[in-house]
Amino acid sequence: MLAKYRGFGAFGAALVLLRACCPGRAESMPPCMERRCMIGRCLCLDQAFNSNCLDGARNPHAAAFLYALIDAVPKDRTARVEQICLISKSLRQTYEALHERDARNMTKLLEQVALVTDGYRALGHRVHRIGVTFYDVFMHLAREALLEMDACPSATPSRTLMWFVSSRDVDAALNVKLALAALEAESRGWGLRVVHNSQAKAVVDSVERALPAHCRSRLESVSLASMGINLPRIRRGQLSCLQASKIYFEGTRDTVVIAGGEDVIVRRPISDQELSYTMLGAPWTWCRAPKHKNTDECRFGGNGGFAIRNPAFVAEHGIQARPKVEGFKAWARECGTMHHNDDIYLAIKMNELYVNGTLGRFRPAPYDALVRFAAETIESDDPVALHKTWKYLSPEYTVRQFRKPLLLIRASLGNANREARARKNETNRRQR
Repeated sequence: MLAKYRGFGAFGAALVLLRACCPGRAESMPPCMERRCMIGRCLCLDQAFNSNCLDGARNPHAAAFLYALIDAVPKDRTARVEQICLISKSLRQTYEALHERDARNMTKLLEQVALVTDGYRALGHRVHRIGVTFYDVFMHLAREALLEMDACPSATPSRTLMWFVSSRDVDAALNVKLALAALEAESRGWGLRVVHNSQAKAVVDSVERALPAHCRSRLESVSLASMGINLPRIRRGQLSCLQASKIYFEGTRDTVVIAGGEDVIVRRPISDQELSYTMLGAPWTWCRAPKHKNTDECRFGGNGGFAIRNPAFVAEHGIQARPKVEGFKAWARECGTMHHNDDIYLAIKMNELYVNGTLGRFRPAPYDALVRFAAETIESDDPVALHKTWKYLSPEYTVRQFRKPLLLIRASLGNANREARARKNETNRRQR
């Protein structure tokens, strides 16, 4: 379709857009300079021009097409035109920040967006939230910069970042690289352990390749088979039990952060205050809902998508059976006693200690600390990490929170460019 679009020129493109989006409806539509389907309706693209949505674009026709394309992909009936406008502007700014040489080439930006949206169609994905498209396009635009980023695990780690990957997480290397940079892993003592099943070896290899050559040996790769779980695929319930099992944390340091897949964006380092708590995660909306019968049982817990876990706490109060010692069946039987996902299960254990006055060395986190630490379904002003906020929270919130990662990625590009110029100048000096 892009080839057709370019071939028709500025005026003929309107016909291509109209036919692609609103077949059979041209006669019934009101007069309009440009037409495109938006949120299940056909609106005029000249309205996008007049709204100043993409102010300052050198190519307003391509900008308007981008505006319409972003809206046309997810059939999000709740999205407002203002939200679509915000996302279009943010993606244009992201493109300009990370692709300086082609910053004014809106057609190239359109091609980048089309690569993502065409992928939805090819895979049969049904995207129902405009925020998901924003996240996917942002990561696509940042892909090259993230892979080139000079971000390493620590050579002398005192803490562990554990990242679980499956064969579906083909782009997890991007999230891991951003996490290492945002956490300032090399200077703050964060090691990297990637846990995987047998089918995810290629994903682990991609994470290793994404690391700078001088620190690839610092990556610790741990297979589920080494824990006694010989499954080609691990179900969600089994993974949840594993993350509540002491065997999952064997050989780690005093402080562990667990994460996984492609659903986590890390934004800033973790403070010493946050690291002092036994468990931290994004708080749950349902936990504070009036209809929830016992809000106390989940008051000290948070979502396990990105969470601090004290290995000593899990070793004492988590699942004790070890598949490689007592056998897989013994471990699976004990998993059956959880009745909750790992994050809720451990939160209930923490609350029991608090009620019984037997916390000992363990320190539960108050609600405001949970909110400050991470965001998922509840907004946080400056969280360490976002976990699927693009699915659950407003586009305005997600766009605002992505500004810090964009600045971090942009700064890394500047450093890389300065280093490249320095190497070039040094080479020229030696050749004189």
